[in-house]
This record gives sequence, structure tokens and C-alpha cells, in this order.
Amino acid sequence: MENPDWYTGSDPSGRVAAGIESAIERMDARTADHGDTELLQKLLSYEEEPNWRSFLQGLIGTIFYDLEEVESARKFLAESVSGYKAYLDTFDEVLSVYCQSCYTLGVILFDDGRYDEAVPCFYRCLPYMNEVYDETYIGHIHTFLALCLSWTNQASASVVFSEAAAYVRRCDCESLEQLMVAFHTAGENEKAADVFHLLQANCQDYENFDRVLEYAEQNLGELGVVN
Repeated sequence: MENPDWYTGSDPSGRVAAGIESAIERMDARTADHGDTELLQKLLSYEEEPNWRSFLQGLIGTIFYDLEEVESARKFLAESVSGYKAYLDTFDEVLSVYCQSCYTLGVILFDDGRYDEAVPCFYRCLPYMNEVYDETYIGHIHTFLALCLSWTNQASASVVFSEAAAYVRRCDCESLEQLMVAFHTAGENEKAADVFHLLQANCQDYENFDRVLEYAEQNLGELGVVN
């Protein structure tokens, strides 16, 4: 079996490449299951190249995450992310799964409240995100970073990513609410009030608008008065 051009791993037999193609096809169709994770784990015994081994582990972890088996997903994704070697020539071929693995592991850690540990996962996405993510994912990455940094008392850094999230998400109501909170937490109350007034003008149908009003009333003083 001849290997395709995109595969630059160590297995000359073609088994690893064929297994990857099969698993990704089923993942795209949302039909991947334990049979695929078992196959991919077997393929690890044929693959010696570090980045392609991490690629396989990333696919396994992603499938477990889609199956809502979070502990197994965490295990394989953590092994995957830590195993990549960005300085090897093969890294470019595995970049998309590397980024997906970093993002998904970050989400798992975020959901666990382990914000300090989630931050580096999302940071790892930043250098490559315009190559592999669409605008929605980029907005999510910025939002997750803004929240993690805010909840780990890194207010100034949270403002940076809150502004980026609002920009990428075209100032939707949720991103504006986060930006208002970030500005206030960083002591920039005038900017927080400016954003509050944008929310007031454009987001009265927002499902959390009552929360926005309460926050402004409690934290922005006269600047948070409803017009």
C-alpha cells in the first residue's frame, strides 16, 4: 500500500495513513466510535515519528471528547499536546490536529475550573489560529483567554483578549458584557461605562441583559445609571 503525499510519518506500509483517512472521514460524518479509537491506538505501535504519534493521540482524544468520555479525552489530549515537537519539519503537516487538541484540552480544563492550566492551551493556539481556525473559533479562543485571565487575577491581560474577542465577534452582546466586566476589573471604569451604554443601546433583547444592568448598578456608580 503506497503512502499518500500528505503523510510524512515513519510507517512505510500505508496502514497508518489509511487508518487516519478512515478515522477522519468518520469523525467528519460524526460516526466515529470506540472502534476508531481502538484502531488508532493500534496504529501507535507502527508510528515512531513524534509529531505523527501526537497526531494519532489527538484524534483519539477528540473522538473520546465527542463521545462525552471526558477523562479519556483529557488523558490522550494531554499526551498529544505535550508530545509535539514544533521544531521538526513534520509539524506543518500535523498543525491542524495540534491546534484542535490544544483548544479541546483547554475547554476541558476550563470546564473543570482549572483556569491557570487552561491558559497555556489557548495560548498555544494563537500563533497558528489564522491558518487553521475560522472566525468563530478565533472568537472563542479570545473569549476563553479573557475569562481565564480575569478569573486568575490577570486583569490587564484579560482586557487585551476581551477587546480582541469583541472585535472578532463583531461586538455581539456576550462579548460586550465580558469587555465591560474586564474594563471594570482593570480599573478602567469610564471605558466600562462606555461599553455599558453600548449594551444599553443595542442589547436590550440579550438574554442576560438584566445581569448587565445589575452589574452596572453595583459596580459603575453614577456611570452605570440607565439612560
